Amino acid sequence: MSQVIAALNSDHANVAKLLDLLESEILAIEVGKTPDYPLLRNIMQYITQYPDRYHHPKEDLIFAQLVRREPEVRVDVDALLKEHVSLGTAGWEFDRLLRKADVDSVHMREGVAAAGFAYIRALREHMLIEESIIFPIAMEVLTVEDWKLIDKKIGTAKDPLFGSEIPDEYQRLYGLIVDRTERRSITSPRSRRNPAT
Repeated sequence: MSQVIAALNSDHANVAKLLDLLESEILAIEVGKTPDYPLLRNIMQYITQYPDRYHHPKEDLIFAQLVRREPEVRVDVDALLKEHVSLGTAGWEFDRLLRKADVDSVHMREGVAAAGFAYIRALREHMLIEESIIFPIAMEVLTVEDWKLIDKKIGTAKDPLFGSEIPDEYQRLYGLIVDRTERRSITSPRSRRNPAT
């Protein structure tokens, strides 16, 4: 497997963890609770600063090369490229809404819930299409030379949340992700640490 595709899949897995956290906070609204707005803003800060700025441009390079090799995928690729733009815009708009949510009200919570659920659904669907349709085609069609060209054009960026050094602004979020991951592994039916198995 291409290291680029492996890195993109890893990014998707990381974003999925964030979407799960985001969703759990938004579900709190459904039962009349006030969500953890600082946490929501921290999640959206990461999503709008790392994946939108570094992840999608990597995909864009793959998509461009893929269309050259396999013109039949142009319609799907064009749709994904448009989604990169619309998801970026939706992410910034949701982040802006969260920053206005300091004055909590039922109306504000309902708006946050609607926008949040729509954003989560759109991003999950987008990643699923890439992972299940486009990435496999790219792995099959692109040549070693294509991957070398893509690798050469891709810049490097340190992931501020899932990288080796976590800045202070993401420490709490990172801790919640680690805690949630550990709880899932403890309660998983396949876990040796789960006494029920």
